[in-house]
Amino acid sequence: MQFLSIIVIFLLFLLGTVKIHFCNTTVQIAVLLPTDPQLPFAMQKVKPAIDLAVLEIQKRGLLLNRKSFDVRYGDTNSSYIVGPLLAIDFYANRQAHVFLGPVDGPGLAAVSRYSPHWRIPVISPGGGFNYHFDNKREYQLLTRMLHSSKTIVHFISRVILPHFNWTSVRIIAERNVVEAQSECYMLMGALCRTLRNPNSKGESKDTCSHSIFDVDRKNETKEKLRKTLNDAKTEARILFICMDSLLFRDFLLMAYDLDMINGEYVFVYLDIFRLMRKDMNLIGWYKNDSSEAENSKARRAFETVLILAVKKPDTERYRHFSYQVNTLQGGINNESSSMEKLVNPYVATFYDAVLLYAYGLNRTLEAHENASDGFAVVHKMWNVSFEGSNGIVQISETGDRVSDYSLFDLNTKNGQFEEVGTYFGVNSSFILSKDIYWIDEVKKTPVDVPPCGFDGSKCFVHKNPALPWIYFTASVTSVIIVLIIAAFWYFKRVSFEAQLRAMNWIIEPDDLFTMEDIGINKYKQIKRGDRHKRASMHHIALFEEDNDTENGAPVKTARFKGSIVALKLVQNKSRIDVNRLLLMEIKTIKDMQSEYLLRFIGACIDPACLVNEYCSKGNLQDLLENPQIKLDDMFKYSIIHDIVKGILYIHNSDLQSHGNLKSTNCLVGSRFVVKISDYGVPSLRCPLHQKHPPNSEQYYKSLLWSPPEVIRDLHAPVLGTQKGDVYSFSIILHEIIYRRGLFAINETSVAPKEIFLSIKSGNEIRPPFLGENTLFEIGNLMKRCWQEIPTDRPDFTSVFNTIKKLSKKYDNENLVDNLLQRMEQYTNNLEELVKERTNDYLVEKKKAEELLYRLLPQSVTTELMAGKQVTAESFECVTIYFSDIVGFTKISAESTPLQIVSLLNDLYTCFDSIIEAFDIYKVETIGDAYMVVSGLPTRNGDLHAREISRMALTILDAVIHFRIRHRPDEQLKIRIGLHSGPCVAGVVGLKMPRYCLFGDTVNVASRMESNGQALRIHVSPFTKNLLDKFQTFLFEARGEVNLKGKGDMLTYWLLGERDGLQVPFSNDSDLNDNKHTVEK
Repeated sequence: MQFLSIIVIFLLFLLGTVKIHFCNTTVQIAVLLPTDPQLPFAMQKVKPAIDLAVLEIQKRGLLLNRKSFDVRYGDTNSSYIVGPLLAIDFYANRQAHVFLGPVDGPGLAAVSRYSPHWRIPVISPGGGFNYHFDNKREYQLLTRMLHSSKTIVHFISRVILPHFNWTSVRIIAERNVVEAQSECYMLMGALCRTLRNPNSKGESKDTCSHSIFDVDRKNETKEKLRKTLNDAKTEARILFICMDSLLFRDFLLMAYDLDMINGEYVFVYLDIFRLMRKDMNLIGWYKNDSSEAENSKARRAFETVLILAVKKPDTERYRHFSYQVNTLQGGINNESSSMEKLVNPYVATFYDAVLLYAYGLNRTLEAHENASDGFAVVHKMWNVSFEGSNGIVQISETGDRVSDYSLFDLNTKNGQFEEVGTYFGVNSSFILSKDIYWIDEVKKTPVDVPPCGFDGSKCFVHKNPALPWIYFTASVTSVIIVLIIAAFWYFKRVSFEAQLRAMNWIIEPDDLFTMEDIGINKYKQIKRGDRHKRASMHHIALFEEDNDTENGAPVKTARFKGSIVALKLVQNKSRIDVNRLLLMEIKTIKDMQSEYLLRFIGACIDPACLVNEYCSKGNLQDLLENPQIKLDDMFKYSIIHDIVKGILYIHNSDLQSHGNLKSTNCLVGSRFVVKISDYGVPSLRCPLHQKHPPNSEQYYKSLLWSPPEVIRDLHAPVLGTQKGDVYSFSIILHEIIYRRGLFAINETSVAPKEIFLSIKSGNEIRPPFLGENTLFEIGNLMKRCWQEIPTDRPDFTSVFNTIKKLSKKYDNENLVDNLLQRMEQYTNNLEELVKERTNDYLVEKKKAEELLYRLLPQSVTTELMAGKQVTAESFECVTIYFSDIVGFTKISAESTPLQIVSLLNDLYTCFDSIIEAFDIYKVETIGDAYMVVSGLPTRNGDLHAREISRMALTILDAVIHFRIRHRPDEQLKIRIGLHSGPCVAGVVGLKMPRYCLFGDTVNVASRMESNGQALRIHVSPFTKNLLDKFQTFLFEARGEVNLKGKGDMLTYWLLGERDGLQVPFSNDSDLNDNKHTVEK
């Protein structure tokens, strides 16, 4: 069925440029109706009326230029697909100057949308209660001939409610679960919106609450009805109801059981299906298969009911018209019976439609305008009156027939509903022909709000003499409670103001360390007190304005308090002006703590820069557009779940909405948790249309996540709306499901500017559905989320419940387990493949394993390959070695990059060959820094200190004899630092895992190296104490050295080992200290 719909739309588009002209004097009328005899507008019932209209036109002499009518019929087969296809066929064969029908909503919508492109008018009695057809910008050539939601809403809001002095009402409507928007739902929605809209003075006189319930299984529907009544009982006395007639009877019986049939409540039933029933009868209280007692209760309940329905035609002229139609149809031979049987108004509307088109066509010809132009003809058809089947027919200026409505009340004597009032749409007059019977003969009209209020709180009766004491006690208690609340409020207020004034979120630029290369952890500190550097902060790499992740540039990072943070410059601001509004905004986002939100750390005042949590995996758009990353359904659901949880948290917070949700603002952390960024702080956020240069591709592309209402008004609030976030989420959903990029631009070859301008002009352009995907269940959710009208979109609570329901089958799976399982499966497949190949594959496998053992300890690698979880391990005592090259910055500046690479490769190859002879594990090399450890992952007692010391002496000896290839005359110098202590080691990450060390011992070892001297081995007292146990090592006390975070510490130089290597004594003044003593 969906495929056929696509074909229809495609054909309609192809035929949009064909023109139809009056090539002769024949006017061709195309009638699109079903032949189902059960329908009141069946083709065989309508045909006599159309023939009669043609005869009437000839009788009245309405044909100018001797034009004649050629009426052609097409059977729609009650299908919304067949109807538009028939219209295409009529149009393609130039057999239609006007379409009569279709009547069904979807078919009528399809034909009416494309009729402006064909310039062919559409006249139909359908679409009456669907408020979408009120949009004449979309349905420009549609004329509705029976009724419209506008007229009945006007009748209720401007006539019924003022007449009975009702201002507060409750609207209850049925919505079928199969059809998301039933006629009752559409009509009552239009009514409620009208009642809530303010008047010209900005005041809203009427109040409207509503209940919409879905009809499914009988028992569940009854429970919903009961809940609806219980809710309405305490909020309203006047209930406007639209639902199935049998369901309405059950509704009133429940109201009877809830003691609501007492004269205080009025149930106004909108009988919109009256014309669809045989003989156009009203609903009734009697049911054949019910007991006498139940029917008696129903009759009693129906005494509180008023019925609003389309007025049934009953004029003498209409009876004569019915007689003529019945005679032409040949169904009734008796003249008296033919006069008594009235044809359905649906039939009469087609008679009036032909007359209306003839009048419009003649007026067009009289004005010497193009009769083939549907716009010209329709312009002459609207805002006119003429004599029709039931008297004067008036067409409004918007192309809708002005209808009449009746008000019915139950006659308690005969149990039948009688007409007590009539609304004439032509002059907007309401005539009450009879007194309305209010239950139990109450003469006064029931009020919409009880005198004492719904809870009786407005009335007060003083009967108990002890009440003064009770009131006195209550008053004193209330005063005490008020004082306590005031004191608590004052305390909270003072605490709140103190938190605002603290401004502990401000970060000095001096506290940030630039990271020239995150991969080698080489940092460049901004020295405190350096005024020159502070004055030129805009010109250093830390604050260069190239951190636009939407353009693909890497995010700027820095190290703050030992952690990597992300920097985001504030656009259009060189300095942050701190005021109370900003302090409130900053406090709001600092208080927001969720694992699905990017954590705000602080901000720099000058230059204006926000400091946030760093996500190592980049943004979601980069992840989705990377073909090397495979995402299965569970992974996609996990990403969607993270986004929904993050936005739901924002919607439930003081922020209320995000306003700039897009895949580039969804960042992926190291554990593949998606975090929402760029939220809050509206005073620092740049408007959407100012983030990129105007008319650039990035400018238009960045706005495609924005909802249509924002694109059409770029000066909308920065924080946007919740419904706008829902639309943006649907665009991200499309990116996740298909992984084809934003709007699949790269595959559809449509420029972002074209999409932007099309949406801005009012077109409903959405991302295409490309091929098959395994997450087709989310497709329906996606369509609901990107609805054109914001109120038609679901809220994020509903979205979360839907996602939770769809991802239920993955609840028992774990992401890490899934990744390890896939890794194990890959290994097993590889081993099977190796068995089938030659010995060369076995050699390659062995090489790969050896390489893996070089990257990670063998014990860790074995556990990972076995699919086991590797847990961190604590070691009581290890010895850590750090070294770096003295003057490396100068050497780098005076050498080419290739020479630097050759230097480091020669040096580290030398180091690696040395450590092979010792019980040592190489941790990592970062630039010119070299780090090794002994005592892990295999414990060796206290031997780790000896192993590291002997290795350090060997390396120092090798460095002394090392020669730089491109600078052979220069002595290479290194600093070495050793420290022993406890630490924790474990594997970090799943992709490219690393065996890392954590603990204070690592920091102290690094500081021992940084505070050392060239060609010297700097040893901490802890390492010295361990080495003293061997009684073979020689030391020289250096004296107390101030170590950051440790204070003053007595440290030593390792000079060598008795009967082993020793450090050659240097004559350089910077390497000697005559005050040092030698210890053995």
